Amino acid sequence: MNHKAFTLIELLVVVAIIAILAAIAVPNFLEAQTRAKVARVRADLRTIATGIESYAVDNNRPPFDGLPGSDHYGWVNAQQVMTTPVAYLTSVLADVFQDRRLAEATRPGHTNFLNGPGNTHSFDYGTTQWHNIANDASARADWVRNLGNSSWKLVSCGPDRSFSDPGSYYGFRELYDPTNGTISAGDLVRSQKAGG
Repeated sequence: MNHKAFTLIELLVVVAIIAILAAIAVPNFLEAQTRAKVARVRADLRTIATGIESYAVDNNRPPFDGLPGSDHYGWVNAQQVMTTPVAYLTSVLADVFQDRRLAEATRPGHTNFLNGPGNTHSFDYGTTQWHNIANDASARADWVRNLGNSSWKLVSCGPDRSFSDPGSYYGFRELYDPTNGTISAGDLVRSQKAGG
């Protein structure tokens, strides 16, 4: 009687080959996910920028984000004025790279979160008005160096989920660059500056 079966060595070789293929495929899959999220964030920033510019044409200024020296009006609240009563945007878009790990204290009516529990951020939005750029030469120089003559900025923390320069509201010294690795440091920034 002749029984055909795999030997232990043959099974181990097959398992080793599958493990090698998985080790190659999984990182590539994760890289593809990150690249897709970066593409989505760039498209969302472009959409919001178009809404801001349309709002600014009708109102002679970008959406209000607070008075100089006051508490920040909130990224979500500032962007919500673009959804009603005129729909410059259909909704406030979430930054897929931000979550509750980046949560910060907020007050009712002054929020950076899209939802009540505070686990989904919108994009960081700011204007020269709130940052009081006109009255601070150092801040103005920093803003112009990083954002040109833009009157507003939108920022995503990027795949590393960390803002490059948390000590400055406008001095994003490191922009995200996928050539440094998909999960490289740097923020995704959009402003009126050409190529911003």
